[in-house]
Amino acid sequence: MRILLIADQNAEYKQLERLLGSMEGVRHQLTWCQSDISVLEATPASAFHLILWGRVSEAPLSRRILQELNRQNVKTPIIVITDRLPAGADAGACARGESDILLREQLTAPLLARALALAVPPAAERVHHARNVDPLTGLINRSEFRDQLDRVLANATTPESVGLLLVDVDQFKKVNASYGQGAGDALIQLIAERIATCLSAHHSLARIGGNEFAVVYQNALGSVESECRINLERILQAMAKPFPVAQHAIRMNVSMGVAMNKEPGMSVDVMLANADMAMRIAKRDKGSNYQFYTKDMTDAAQKILRLEAEIRRAIRNEEFVLHYQPRIDITSNRIVGAEGLVRWQHPNRGLLSPAEFIAVAEESGLIVPLGYWVVHQACKDLNELTLKGYDDIQLAVNVSFKQFQDKKFVQTVANIMNKHKITEGRLEFELTETTMMIEGQAVDQSLQRLSELGIDISLDDFGTGYSSFVHIQRLPISVLKIDRSFVGSVTTNEDDATIVKAIISLAHSLNMQVIAEGAETAEQVDFLARNHCDQVQGYFFSRPVTFANIKELLTQDDFVDRRIASVLALH
Repeated sequence: MRILLIADQNAEYKQLERLLGSMEGVRHQLTWCQSDISVLEATPASAFHLILWGRVSEAPLSRRILQELNRQNVKTPIIVITDRLPAGADAGACARGESDILLREQLTAPLLARALALAVPPAAERVHHARNVDPLTGLINRSEFRDQLDRVLANATTPESVGLLLVDVDQFKKVNASYGQGAGDALIQLIAERIATCLSAHHSLARIGGNEFAVVYQNALGSVESECRINLERILQAMAKPFPVAQHAIRMNVSMGVAMNKEPGMSVDVMLANADMAMRIAKRDKGSNYQFYTKDMTDAAQKILRLEAEIRRAIRNEEFVLHYQPRIDITSNRIVGAEGLVRWQHPNRGLLSPAEFIAVAEESGLIVPLGYWVVHQACKDLNELTLKGYDDIQLAVNVSFKQFQDKKFVQTVANIMNKHKITEGRLEFELTETTMMIEGQAVDQSLQRLSELGIDISLDDFGTGYSSFVHIQRLPISVLKIDRSFVGSVTTNEDDATIVKAIISLAHSLNMQVIAEGAETAEQVDFLARNHCDQVQGYFFSRPVTFANIKELLTQDDFVDRRIASVLALH
C-alpha cells in the first residue's frame, strides 16, 4: 500500500512508520511530504492509495499544499490526524477508528489499522482501480473507456443517440522537449481539469493516449448533436486561455473529432475510427478546431489509400515523365535552361498534372522515392543534351520539404550525380520559402552540402512566403524566382510592379539572378526586360513540353527571336 504523509515534523513520520510496520499483513510504502510541495509536484497524489494529513490545530496545512491537492482534483482517501477534534466530529467513531479523523493522543496500531481498512479498498479492488484508471489524471483509461463505450452502444436503439468526442492536444511533444516531462505531465493534468469543467456531471471523460482524451455522449430520447456542439464551444473557449506551467504561460490548441452512431449496432472500433478521422481533418487547420464525421470523409480517405497504392505501382513501373518549360535569357534571347515538371502517364486516366497526385505523395512520404526518380531522370536528360552539344543548358527540378527529412538525401543525390557524371552548374534544385522555414537547420546544412556538389539552389515563389533577407543571404541561394501572381499583373497593378522591381533590385544586390515565371504577354516580358530581369519563363514562350519537344526547340534558332519580335514591336 502506497501512503503519502503530509506532516511538518519528522517525529510524526517516524511514529507512523513504526505503527505501520507493527501491523500484520499490511505491506506499506510511506512517503513523507513536509511543508513544501516538491513530492506532490514530482508524484501526483493519485499515485497513492491513501493520504495521511498530520495536521496540528495551531498550524494548519500550508495553503500551497491545499491548492495543489485541489488542482490535482484528488480522489485519494484522506485521513486527518489532529490534536483536537473539529466541532461536529463524532468522538466515538474517531476513538474506534471508524472516522477519517483520528486524535493523535489516541493513535495506536489497531486504531490506525481499523481506519485504513475502512478508508482503503481491498487489494483486489485496488488492482481493478489501477487497471482502469490513468494514474496521472485520475481519469478512466483507454481500456475502461472502450468497455464503457461498448456498453453504451449495445444499449443504443436509435441513430445518433450516442456520440464520441476525441480531443487531441496539438504539438504536445514540443512542451516535453522544451520544458521537460514533468512540465508535460503537469500540462496534461491542467488540460484534463479544464476539459472536465466544460462537461456535465453525467459525462465520462477518459485519457486514452499520451495527449488524447475522449468523451461519450448518450441520449435515449434523441440526437446528441446539440449537446456535443455546446461542449465543443465550451472547450474551445477554455483552451483559448494560457496554462501556467513551469513558470510560463503556455498556449495550446486542440483538434477535436466527433462521431455518432448513424445506425444501431455500430462497433466501438468503427466509432473510434470515425471520430479519429474527423479529428485528423480538424488538425489540418491551424488553431483549435473541430469536425463532425461524415461518410464523405471515409470515401475521401479510401480514395487517397487507392491513390497511394497506384502511386507506388507507378513508381515501380516508371509511369512518371518529366515535361520541361524553357527559360529564356532576355539579354541573349536564347534558351539557357528549363524547369522539369513531373507528370503521370496513367494507364487508364491519361496524362495527369501534379495537382492530381503530389499532395497525396507528400502526405504519404512517397514524394521521397518520386523525388529521387525526378533527379535521376533530369540527370539522364542532361547527359543526352550534352551528347547533342547543348552542354551549357541547365535543368531545374523541384524539391519537397519531405526529402530533407530523409537523412540519406544528400548522399543519394551525390550518388545519382556521380553515376551520370553531372558537372557543376548543370543541375538546379528549386525550393519554396516554406520548405526552408519549416525544416530550419536541417535544410540549411543540406543546402550547403548540395551546393558543394555543384548544384545551384533557387528560391521558388519568392514574395509569397516569410523568409528573412538575413536567412536568404546566409544560404547558398543563387537564384530568386518571382512568383507568377506578381508577374501576371505587373502591367495592370502598380503595387505588384513595385514589388517585382524591388525583388529584382534585391537579388542583384545579393549577386543573385532573377527568374520571372508565369509571363504570358508581350507587355509583361517587355516590363521584365526594361527592369533588367535575367530570365523569363511562361506561356508567352512555351508551355511545359516533352523532353523531345525541348530538344526540337533548341534546334530552332529563330524560336525565341520570333517571340521577342512581338515585344520589340511595342516600341
